[in-house]
Amino acid sequence: MFVLDPFSRPVAIAEILLLLALAAFIGWFLGRLIPAGRINSLRASIDDKEAELEECRRSKSTGKPVVKAPVHSQPITETPPAFIHADPLLPAFTFDDTPEQIDAEPPVVNAPLEVPIVVAPPVVVPVAEIPPVKPPVPIDVPAPILTGNSEAAVLNRIASRANEVNFDRIGRATASEADDLKDIIGIGPFLERKLHSLGIYTFRQIANFTKEDIGKVNEIIEFFPGRIERDNWVEQSKEFYNRKYGSKN
Repeated sequence: MFVLDPFSRPVAIAEILLLLALAAFIGWFLGRLIPAGRINSLRASIDDKEAELEECRRSKSTGKPVVKAPVHSQPITETPPAFIHADPLLPAFTFDDTPEQIDAEPPVVNAPLEVPIVVAPPVVVPVAEIPPVKPPVPIDVPAPILTGNSEAAVLNRIASRANEVNFDRIGRATASEADDLKDIIGIGPFLERKLHSLGIYTFRQIANFTKEDIGKVNEIIEFFPGRIERDNWVEQSKEFYNRKYGSKN
């Protein structure tokens, strides 16, 4: 088998020539590659400028400014930061899903101390007994006596003196039992209302008048003195009573 001797002169010359040829080829290749990259970059820049000029022409023709996002000749890439979990006991993960174990000791949690709770006994405060409140005693307030000469004032004065008449002798009656006292000569509507306010409603009551009753009623109803006797109210009442109810009881 033929073996080259590296120490022979022809072999050394051949090796040198081979290395020179290889270096020349590498230089030629790099010379072609680097200008090509620069040319491509210049072409991309020229394309960007031409696009901007075209947009300027369009904006001038339409009258509206055209906003164009900047064009990057080369994409910008950023390496995302590693994601570290908040829990130190869990492994940290990066975006390439490569687990990275973080050496961390678990925190030491001291157990809470149990403090006994002392509950004081309830304090009983004596409450003074409140005496019951007695209801107020109703006070009979007499109705005010009107003064003056009006009909209401006159009837009020007469009613306030009704206790001066002896109803046990002449008898008692109510408004539902009233007779028409205007049938008696000398008694008009106003005088009848005076007798009603005094509590005299029937012929029977007037028929039972005595001289004392006649004087007292004449005074209370503020009538002319002796008018009841002159008009003979008692005899007229007896007649009307007998005519209406029969004989006097």
